[in-house]
Amino acid sequence: MTGQENAMNPILMLCFAIALTGCQSLPSSDEGNAKDVVFLKREHCLTDYIEDLKRVHFGPCLTVQSVNGHPPATRPDGFIELPVNSRTSLGVYCTYRSQDNTVKENSTIYTTVVFPYDQFAKAGIRWYLHAHTDVLHGKGCKPTLSRSSRG
Repeated sequence: MTGQENAMNPILMLCFAIALTGCQSLPSSDEGNAKDVVFLKREHCLTDYIEDLKRVHFGPCLTVQSVNGHPPATRPDGFIELPVNSRTSLGVYCTYRSQDNTVKENSTIYTTVVFPYDQFAKAGIRWYLHAHTDVLHGKGCKPTLSRSSRG
């Protein structure tokens, strides 16, 4: 091995360790079952790689500002715990980004979304918010839920 290859090994090891740590920091379904809660990502920014254009498209970021009128308690992993079988009202900011990943001027919209008591019926599940209102033009904010980070 050359000296440069030896220098790369610690860097690769560090990247692997960070990636592994990131995977392990997600809340587990066992923890949610024990606490009788679901997990909602407090901030979720949508980003997609568009193969045809060979570039990243930066979608909106949704941030939970309040849960039932109170600031959310955010876990170190970025999730909020919500009780199962409980009506939940979320105050959410939608912020749209330009293609250089900067915030579009006057694009931050605040909205309230209310989920019925049976929306979160099974403990231990991770949920993510997505915006599905004219996302390409940066208008509107009607958050929807997904059990996937990709939507």
